[in-house]
Amino acid sequence: MSLNKNAGFTLVELLVSIAIVIVLSVFNMPLYFAYLDRSAFSACEQELSTFKVRVMVADQLNDLLDYYPFEACSVNGSNQPTQLAVANALRGVFDGDGTSLVLNTQRPNVQARITSQGMVERVVTP
Repeated sequence: MSLNKNAGFTLVELLVSIAIVIVLSVFNMPLYFAYLDRSAFSACEQELSTFKVRVMVADQLNDLLDYYPFEACSVNGSNQPTQLAVANALRGVFDGDGTSLVLNTQRPNVQARITSQGMVERVVTP
């Protein structure tokens, strides 16, 4: 006598488990995108903080500012922001009538703004 015992999943069990995974994914996607936005801003903020220290040291030593490769921030869609514009913004000096400098991050709707006090703020665009 042989016993016929099926081991495995039925089609219904497989479909139910796939549906559960899809529902969990749909509810967690906004949280994941918010995490990506926060991390892109944090990377830009850290980069600006490092550059600000370099600007302050160069000012104290009356030295020229060395080239700094911006990777997490950009201005007006270009890859590299103008180093002089960012340095002046961190000092509180802006071109024209501007009172702040807005930098793009690696995420499309998240920007960083350097205010007239030299502070870096997060700007979320619609």
